[in-house]
Amino acid sequence: MRNLINFIIKYAYTLVFILFEIICFTFIFTGNGYQRASFFNSSNRITASIQEKWSAITDYTKLKRVNDSLSAENERLLNNLERYRRDDIPSIERSGYEYISAKVVSATVNRKQNYITINKGKSHGVEPEMGVIGPDGLVGIVVSVSDKYSSVLPVINPESRISVKLEKNNYFGSLSWNGKNVNKATLSEIPGYIGLKEGDRIVTSGYSAIFPDGVPVGKIQSFEKDPSTDFYEITVVLFTDFNNLSYVYVIKNLNSNEQRQLMSEGNEDDKK
Repeated sequence: MRNLINFIIKYAYTLVFILFEIICFTFIFTGNGYQRASFFNSSNRITASIQEKWSAITDYTKLKRVNDSLSAENERLLNNLERYRRDDIPSIERSGYEYISAKVVSATVNRKQNYITINKGKSHGVEPEMGVIGPDGLVGIVVSVSDKYSSVLPVINPESRISVKLEKNNYFGSLSWNGKNVNKATLSEIPGYIGLKEGDRIVTSGYSAIFPDGVPVGKIQSFEKDPSTDFYEITVVLFTDFNNLSYVYVIKNLNSNEQRQLMSEGNEDDKK
């Protein structure tokens, strides 16, 4: 108490001055409409600015929930589209796919053997040899699964071989990666007599039980013909940005067992 009294005595003139300043400002703002309006406009601008910054912070914290919601919504739309195709288009009545949305929990892009781990596994219906796509196109193939997680062999792994084709004329070949540029892959087995140009789109061929026909893969950046084989070696710029991949969709082929059985029987016939 003594310290408080000493403080008041020491700063008495300053405290009285501040009190008079408050009284003066009160009279000004209550008795003059223009100053009052100016004061409230200024305070509103400050308040609005603070609220805007706070809103930006809260919006950022909600991004994960929003992304999860969008991923689930995309999964629902993809599955609805496949159901529509099966039910309403007779020519593909027996075909069909289901899509399982998943989040990328870890990924490598700068190694010779790159892999991606996603947060969906056996308990979600994911199995080995299921295709994986992203928002922009082809990602890879599931190679192993646990109860809640799966490992994906991406396009950017030298062990990856995926059947793709030229969208404009359906000539198909094999897509592989040479271990150099994470944004590019190599398309081979395209005959040298086919007309090519930079920018031609590459999509999945549909000639397997893994990917449906027409999944976007990339576009031709450059090409050259091998004189010894008369086939092209084509550099493809991939649509998927593996440095910025957060959500993917696992593709479940509803007729994969039947397709694989037919392919196996065809291979046996070729051997006879």
